[in-house]
Amino acid sequence: MNVQQRLLRFQPLRHALSAWAVHWLIILVGVLGPIGNAPARLAITGSWLDNFVQWDSQWFVDIARYGYVFPPDIQRTFIPTGNSVPFVPFDKAAAFLPGLPIIIHALGIGGAWVLTNLLFALDLVLAYAIAEEEREGAGFPAALLLAAGPCAIFFSSLYTETYTLTAFLLILWGLQRPNDRRRLAAACFGAFLAPSFHDLGAFAVLFALRLARLRRFGAALVFVACFCVTPAAYALYMWERFGTPFAIFAAESSWHRHWTWPFVNVGDAIAQGAFTSVGVLTVFVIGLLCVQGGIAIGRDRFLLAPQDGRMMDSLESGLWMWLTAVIDMCANMPHNPLQSTLRFASIVYPATGGIARRFVRQPTSFLFWIALVAFAAVGAMGAGLFSHGWFFQ
Repeated sequence: MNVQQRLLRFQPLRHALSAWAVHWLIILVGVLGPIGNAPARLAITGSWLDNFVQWDSQWFVDIARYGYVFPPDIQRTFIPTGNSVPFVPFDKAAAFLPGLPIIIHALGIGGAWVLTNLLFALDLVLAYAIAEEEREGAGFPAALLLAAGPCAIFFSSLYTETYTLTAFLLILWGLQRPNDRRRLAAACFGAFLAPSFHDLGAFAVLFALRLARLRRFGAALVFVACFCVTPAAYALYMWERFGTPFAIFAAESSWHRHWTWPFVNVGDAIAQGAFTSVGVLTVFVIGLLCVQGGIAIGRDRFLLAPQDGRMMDSLESGLWMWLTAVIDMCANMPHNPLQSTLRFASIVYPATGGIARRFVRQPTSFLFWIALVAFAAVGAMGAGLFSHGWFFQ
């Protein structure tokens, strides 16, 4: 093996590390920026790690410590972040799936944070490999857009985004070559992980359609069985603990999210004076989901799928993008109608595929560079707000 071949062999790792460095530069700009701490800023560890253990992280940490029903004194610690006590319903924590609390319980806060960041580094390698396999030269710009995303801080904090992203990337990477048993196993493992951490992991079941279109019906059943493990186990736990397997739905409703016609949330945000630069970027990302989803479905609209084919431009990825776009267009929260919608879209990696391919064709692409700069700017601002205890998404 000559020197050039050795360099090519390590190219994915080199590019992933470059994207990872950009990711951390954006986060540190926010964390070290001139932003004062919010009165509600949490001090769970009493260390620098608290920058990454804010807002919903408190729920995951306390579920790991106390289970899904908190003692009254622990409930009162949620008042600064806008929660009323006593919790109604009393099992309000059931809205959070058990994957991350189990990891925190097993590894501690510090260990879980390290694992989260190691997984995001793996995500960048997978993102590079998936895009590069489908279009030579697209790997690095695709990984860079992911690393510099507007919700970058959540991928390095005690949040579920990294784990859900890992699950979907394993599915995409595995189903690119479903005849390879190791890659099919990776896809099935991704199917197991996806619904273990976040509600939107439910969309992972769409990818069983890929195996069905390949006439791999046995493999499709195994994929679905892997997907069902955690939801079934969690439903049984809720039934035994709370008397109903549907406690999660009552808990979810306590946040008062409601559903409206598409883009009513944008109009409400404008009317309430809550439409900011983040709202503009959210609308742009929803547009990406719609356009790229349509492109993906248009390029893979046949009943039978290719044995070794594209996954970013696939029927399944297109449906995933469109369904996420519907949620983002219709989800509406009191006082902050677009709350969390940008974060919901942050894990839908194929949405930026078209922008990465445009960079390959034209390195001076205005769309690529304006997207990268906008992503990075909002990412740095979000990191600053979140790490100092202010609400972001």
